[in-house]
Amino acid sequence: MTDSAPSPSPEAIPPDGLPRRLETGLPIASAPRSPRRALLVQTFRALLLLSIIWLIHDQHRTDQAEQAGRDAAAVALDTILPYFPTAANIGEWSARRGGRIVTDAQDQQLGYFVQTAPTTDDILGYSGPTNTLIAFNTEDQVTGVTVLSSGDTREHVADVLRDEQFLATFTGKTWTEVAQMPDPDGVTGATLTSMAIAEGIRRRLGGTRPSLRFPAAAGLPDLATTLPTAATLEPRRDYPQITDVLDDQGSRIGAFLRTTPSADAVHGYQGPTDTLVILDPNDRIIALVIRNSFDNEPYVTYVRDDGYFPTLFIGQTLAELAAFDLEEAEVEGVSGATMTSVSIAGTLPLAARSALTPPAEPASILQWKLRDTGTTLVVITACLLCFTRLRRLRYARVAFLVLLIGYLGFFNGDLVSQTLLVGWSRSGVPWETAPGLALLTVSALLIPLFTKRNIYCSHLCPFGASQQLVRKAPVPRLRLAPWVTRVLGGVPAILLGCVVATAMGHLAINLAALEPFDAFIFRVAGWASIAIAITGFVAAFFMPMAYCRFGCPTGALLQFLRLHARSDRIGTRDMVAIALLLLALSLRLL
Repeated sequence: MTDSAPSPSPEAIPPDGLPRRLETGLPIASAPRSPRRALLVQTFRALLLLSIIWLIHDQHRTDQAEQAGRDAAAVALDTILPYFPTAANIGEWSARRGGRIVTDAQDQQLGYFVQTAPTTDDILGYSGPTNTLIAFNTEDQVTGVTVLSSGDTREHVADVLRDEQFLATFTGKTWTEVAQMPDPDGVTGATLTSMAIAEGIRRRLGGTRPSLRFPAAAGLPDLATTLPTAATLEPRRDYPQITDVLDDQGSRIGAFLRTTPSADAVHGYQGPTDTLVILDPNDRIIALVIRNSFDNEPYVTYVRDDGYFPTLFIGQTLAELAAFDLEEAEVEGVSGATMTSVSIAGTLPLAARSALTPPAEPASILQWKLRDTGTTLVVITACLLCFTRLRRLRYARVAFLVLLIGYLGFFNGDLVSQTLLVGWSRSGVPWETAPGLALLTVSALLIPLFTKRNIYCSHLCPFGASQQLVRKAPVPRLRLAPWVTRVLGGVPAILLGCVVATAMGHLAINLAALEPFDAFIFRVAGWASIAIAITGFVAAFFMPMAYCRFGCPTGALLQFLRLHARSDRIGTRDMVAIALLLLALSLRLL
C-alpha cells in the first residue's frame, strides 16, 4: 500500500526530531473536506481488511479440517522412539479414545501417546496454536513431550524445544498430576508460546485418557440387544466419558459408560474387565454388558449369565452408582466366580465417579499477568503523549522512547507484526492468554481509523522509537532521486502481497524474516530479522525513518487505515488493497 504523497525532505522534519511527524515520516494529516464521504471510504477500507482476514481464517479452517485426521495418523515411529526405545508398532488413532497404543516387536504394550489437537486449537501462543505429543508408559506416567506441529512463530517454538528444563517439567508425572499442576515457568523470549503449550497439555489431560488394556472402542454392535434402534454415538460435551446413543431420527434413546480406563487397576482373579453401563434416556441404569476381560473363563461367562447380579445396579442413577458401597450393600458376588464378579461390581462406582467429574476447563476466563499490566500502561501513556499537551514535553517524549525500546521491545517483546496478524487471522485473537498484546494490537488498528493518528508507528513501535532517537544525529543526509523514492515506497506493498500469498497458500516463508521485530527477542531471532534491524537502524542515521517509509509492511497497513485529508476519495492505496483482496480470493478459490 504505497504512499501517493512525496516523502518529506530532512528539512521538513521538525527541529526537535520528535513525535509531531512520526507516521512513517509524514506530517499529521489534516481533516478531510467531506467528513461524510470520508466515513464511507474509511468503512470501505475497514471492510477490505476484514474481508482479507476472513478469507485467511476460512482458508485455514478448511486446511485444518482436512489435515486433522491425516496428522493424527501420521506420527512416525521415529518420533516416539526417544520415549519408547523398543517400539515396533503404533496402533490406529481413534478420535473417541484420543490416543494411540505403542507396542514392541512381541506385541507387548509399552504405553501410549495423545495429542493436544484438536482439543486445544483455541489456545494460542504468540501467533497460533501448537499440537503437542504427550507420551505415557503403562503406569500412566509421562515419559516425554514434544511438539508435532505449530501455527506459532517458528523461532519461538524452536526456543521452547531447546529448553529441556521446560519440557522436562511434565516428565515423570501421572496423567492426573499434569492435569492439575500449576503454571510452570515460561521460556524466556518465548513466554506466550511456552505458556500456551503448558495450558494446552493441561486442558487435554483434563479429558478422558485411552485404555491400554481395552483399546477397542465400544460401538453399535455392543448395544444391539439393549438399544436395538441405536444409529449414532455422540460423546457428551461436558462429560466425555458418557456417550449418548441416538436413533436414526437423531433422538436420544439412551447412553452408556465404560468402566475402562478409569477402573483398569481393579483386578479380579487374573485381570481387569471392560464393562458397559447402559442408561435409559433419563440416565438410569437398564443393563450391564461385559465386553472383554483378562479374567479367566468360565468365570466371566458365569457373571454374564447370572440374572441376579445386574439387578443390584439396575434403576440407579449415575450419582447413586457413584455413591454405591459394596460392603454396605453386602455384595457377595456370583457363585463360582466371586472374585471376578466382585471386582466387576467394584469398577462400576469408580467409573461413575470418574465420569461425573467434568473435564478441566481453561485456568480462567482472563489470564491477566504483570506483563499485561505493563503493556496496558504503555498504551495509555502513548495515548496521553499523542492526544494531550504532554506531547510538548520533549524530555518526557525522549524518556518514553527509551521505555518503548527497553520494556516493550527487549523485555516484553509485545510488538505488532505480520506474523502476529496472520496468526491471529487464522486462529483467532488470544484475549484470554495475552490480553495486553491484544489491547496493543486493537489500539494500533482502530485508532488510525478515527483519529488521523497512526499511534502505533508514532508512539508504540520499539523499532520506530529507535529510529526517532537518531534523527538528530550529526551525519550527512542522503537525498534520493524522486523516482528512487517512488520505487522504494512500493516495497511495503510488495511485502504485503507476499504476506497474503503466504497466509492463503501456506507457503514455506517465514513471515518473521520479513520484518526486524524479532530482533528485540534476540534469543529467538533469526539472522534475517537481525540483518533487517541493523540495516534499518543504520539507514535511519542518513534517511530519517528509512525503514518505516521504505520497508515496513505493518506500517503500510496501518497507514492505509489512517484517516487523513484524502480519506474522502479512493486512492492508490485503495487500489493496492483491492488487488490484495483479489489475490486472497483467487487463492481461496483454487
